[in-house]
Amino acid sequence: MTSAAGSLREGDRKGKVTQVASKPIPFTAFQALWVPGTTRICALGSNDSGFGIIQLYNLTSNPPSPSSSKKPTTATTPAPTKQQQPRLVLQSEAEKKIQFKSGTFRASPRSSTLPHLLTGDFEGRVGLWDLSRAEVPVWMFRAHEDVVNCMDGVGSRTGRPEFVTGGRDGTVKLWDMRQDHKAAGSGTGTALGKPLSTMASLKKQVDGHDVWCVNMGVGQGTDDEMLVVAGYDNGDLRVMDLRMGQAVFETNLQHGICSVELSPRPQGTSLSSFSSLVATTLEGSMHVFDLVDGQFKATTSTSAGSNTTAMTEEVLAVQSGDDSTLWQVRHVPQRPDIVAVTDGGGYMHLYEQGDEKTLSKQLGSHKLAEQGILSLDFNEDMEGLFVGCDLDNTLRVGMLHL
Repeated sequence: MTSAAGSLREGDRKGKVTQVASKPIPFTAFQALWVPGTTRICALGSNDSGFGIIQLYNLTSNPPSPSSSKKPTTATTPAPTKQQQPRLVLQSEAEKKIQFKSGTFRASPRSSTLPHLLTGDFEGRVGLWDLSRAEVPVWMFRAHEDVVNCMDGVGSRTGRPEFVTGGRDGTVKLWDMRQDHKAAGSGTGTALGKPLSTMASLKKQVDGHDVWCVNMGVGQGTDDEMLVVAGYDNGDLRVMDLRMGQAVFETNLQHGICSVELSPRPQGTSLSSFSSLVATTLEGSMHVFDLVDGQFKATTSTSAGSNTTAMTEEVLAVQSGDDSTLWQVRHVPQRPDIVAVTDGGGYMHLYEQGDEKTLSKQLGSHKLAEQGILSLDFNEDMEGLFVGCDLDNTLRVGMLHL
């Protein structure tokens, strides 16, 4: 981490959210992501001309201003310096003929070099990009019949090669980074790739529901424990165990699911599996599923407070103003009991999760933007540091003080 990030701790205010830096951008960013192991940020999306944009920023600081000194300096009296303010500096930009809809660094293992970016576009293609030379993708192939709405991986955390994509065509597909995707796409991305497995919506043939969000989780006890969570536009929520090759939990939340995320238990606890699953919807509800013994033991939904299964569901109505859409939910990596939710009115809502016996506690709401915050990503190396992008076409970096 750079000294810019290291200086952000000054003036901590516990339980507050402070703005660190912001930057207007000339396009609509659907994702803003921390480059793992750095203070660099990648923003991707599309502009008004229909081109896809990938930008790379560095979070840095202004140099001390010599004019800030009002007194002459001597050999024994150094000139006072102005407080260094972090800022976002554009490092590189790539414009492509394809419009980007989703992206992740989680599929690439951590290394000393710049991790590769995985992207999904509006024509159903998945591409891998080396951002140090982004003129052409490392490989690109067609993964879905329509828009690639979402994707996730676990390579940055575990080194595992699998990643998952969800599309408007109603399917969730599992892939392997070691597959010869370059040959499959022949450099153009027109060929349809061959996934390790395909998971279709149970009602796809009738209703045509598409996948809005996916999340992969790996148990801390063993890498063999890997789950994929998918949320659909009709409210269907499915949890699939890749080891078993089948769905282990299914329910319907009544409204379109915008975001889902599994929460692992903190390191050092006796239970080594997941502690909860959180899902947010189009109509302002947040659903928290607390897992007992880290297991899904139901294949149908459970009512709030029910003790008939090994999982309980807590439904929270988030007060989000005129626009109730809850776009994103993210756990703080260093504090998985803290959940941040962004809404269509530009607010971030903070919750401290309970367990099967304790309800979640709201920590506060903070106005960050005038319009909806579409993307939220926490830095995995510095607790509380986050980046978001909103419909104001602005990147925003902030600090959540815990």
